[in-house]
Amino acid sequence: MNKTKILIVEDEYIIAQDIQRSLLSEDYVVVGVAASGTEAINLIENKNPDLILMDIMLQDEITGLDIASKVDKEYKIPVIFLTGYANDSILKEAINSNPFGYILKPFEDKELHAAIKMALYKSNMERELRESKEFLWHVIDSVPDYIFVKDSLGKYVLVNKALANLIGEDPKEIVGKTDDELLTKTKIENDAFKSIFSNTGNGRDDTKLNNKTEKLPFIEEDEKWLQVSKIPLKDRHYKGGETLGVAVDITNIKKTEILLKESVEKMKRLLEQTVQGLVLAVEIRDPYTAGHQKRVAKLAVEIGRKLGFSSDRLHGIRIAASIHDIGKIYVPAEILNKPGKISQVEFNLIKMHPQNGYEILKNIEFPWPVAEIVYQHHEKNDGSGYPRGLKGSEILIEAKVLVVADIVESMSSHRPYRPSLGIDAALGEIMKGRNTAFDAEIVDFCIELFRVDNFQF
Repeated sequence: MNKTKILIVEDEYIIAQDIQRSLLSEDYVVVGVAASGTEAINLIENKNPDLILMDIMLQDEITGLDIASKVDKEYKIPVIFLTGYANDSILKEAINSNPFGYILKPFEDKELHAAIKMALYKSNMERELRESKEFLWHVIDSVPDYIFVKDSLGKYVLVNKALANLIGEDPKEIVGKTDDELLTKTKIENDAFKSIFSNTGNGRDDTKLNNKTEKLPFIEEDEKWLQVSKIPLKDRHYKGGETLGVAVDITNIKKTEILLKESVEKMKRLLEQTVQGLVLAVEIRDPYTAGHQKRVAKLAVEIGRKLGFSSDRLHGIRIAASIHDIGKIYVPAEILNKPGKISQVEFNLIKMHPQNGYEILKNIEFPWPVAEIVYQHHEKNDGSGYPRGLKGSEILIEAKVLVVADIVESMSSHRPYRPSLGIDAALGEIMKGRNTAFDAEIVDFCIELFRVDNFQF
């Protein structure tokens, strides 16, 4: 274990020798005895003591107070003052040099040794605290995010290097200043600057930085996005700080979001084009039902809206309704366009179109259960529908909407085998099946659309 090295700065020879004897008896190492300020500074620089016993009044113009102030600023070596003076002015000056002890002459050995132990303990604690702070600052300054603390007056108490670089100032020049004082110096657009660094607001916000007049050196593109979190500091341990702010650069995330959004929009356009192609394929084979699917989709969406469907779900039911008869491409055109009454065999063939539609659509990765909705669009609540005879909760709500919309549009439109039966007959038909074949709420909303909201195909 290394022994503690102590420097004695005392201009009275007898006192200095007595102190040295006392220290050696306690197994301390005395690295030197200085009688003047000049000699003391030279020993401090060359011997690097662990502690200094300092007489305030020395032989030359350099006093013990002068040396202690220099040591506190440059060397961080603990100093214990030894003096025969105890007036208030000397005490005030001594306190300004941050001493670790103050002993009045004459003193006992045990008093000296106790003061030394206390000073060394305090010095070790301060050194550990200082190293912890230095480590913390190293971490804070190594973080690429922008960190700041402001007081209740809006003045900066703490900023890290990343933030200082962003603002374009030295950290020391920012501390103690307000946003208004920095706005004239930074190239960040004023509103964005205030949004990011103001004391107002808590929680998290995304803010875009724009240049004032010229391209910012830290922005590679035309803009930079920051996600800013502000936390109020109310704990007594954070005295002097009112708001902690952390701004994270999310420019790449924003760019990815934009690219993803563009990709989604592109996929939506491709999906719409695919659906329109399928619609056209049906309508070419069955000109009498041209527009039928589009009109059914229009009514189904409005019913869905009254049911409280989300915009995404409304989009899904519109897609499914727009191609619900796609399976009819497997039905011979002469049956679809037959003007007279069709046979049971022909009707059984037509009844296969929901399953045929499912087979066509099941491998297309729609974001909604389009294939299953198409499969179920002729199923009924009481199990009287086809092709699987599903009942109640076995049927998707979208399919329950679609079957009502399909019947209303079909009965109120012209067909090769009959003229239009009119909207009154169509609404009467779904009313007869209310709560049996059809969902009562869906029937009620459908009727409300025509009778109250003046819905038209």
